[in-house]
Amino acid sequence: MALSKAVSIAASALALSVVWSFTMGQAWAAGETVTAGKDAESEGSEPAVKAVNEKILPLINDAYKEIGSGEAAKAVKTLVKALNIDPNSITARRYLAFALVQSKSYVPALTQMQKLSKITPMNAFDWYVFGEAYAGAGAVDHSLSCYEQALAITPAYHAARGGSVKALVRKGLFAQALQQADKGVPYATDQVVKKYYASLRQGVLDAETYQKESARFGSSQGVSQEMMDEQASKPVLINPSMSEGDN
Repeated sequence: MALSKAVSIAASALALSVVWSFTMGQAWAAGETVTAGKDAESEGSEPAVKAVNEKILPLINDAYKEIGSGEAAKAVKTLVKALNIDPNSITARRYLAFALVQSKSYVPALTQMQKLSKITPMNAFDWYVFGEAYAGAGAVDHSLSCYEQALAITPAYHAARGGSVKALVRKGLFAQALQQADKGVPYATDQVVKKYYASLRQGVLDAETYQKESARFGSSQGVSQEMMDEQASKPVLINPSMSEGDN
């Protein structure tokens, strides 16, 4: 197999689509509610849930739609406005970090995630976004750790598992990458997600083939993020409703 062909296949199979059901649904519920007024009381010993400031709720809704329609850069501006009104909004900062990752502004996304971690417990989505930001910034080890944190909370979080596989491939740990992809299969009850894991697994094998052929031709270059992301015109898409356990 030609090197360019191997790279193309690895790129197409390993590129992750924007998966954001658990993203937006769980992220919204995990720190703030949409009710106005003082903090909502929870039952038992659970901590009170902070209410979303109703002054920024229209901006939050606008940003949600903008992210969903692929207008991440526009969402960033919308969420900055929201945070100027309420700097303590968990939801606005969480969405902002995600929008920054989608805009490939990885270092600013890391800054937002670090701020978020200081004001609310991190959920699986938060660790996933943290991992994506670290991955984009080139900190592969940190990204891998974040994906593992996300999977420890939600083992059926397919986007986080895919991120972990990509990170392991970038480190040249192909056997571990295959094991990680295989761990997700039992959670995939939908045919689309099963296809995703099959393609992900094949992508790992193709990336390993590329690296071996590179070595044979005298190149010491490993499989980079750019190689996996370029030519990804036909990524395997995950239905948003499947990103947390194919409910």
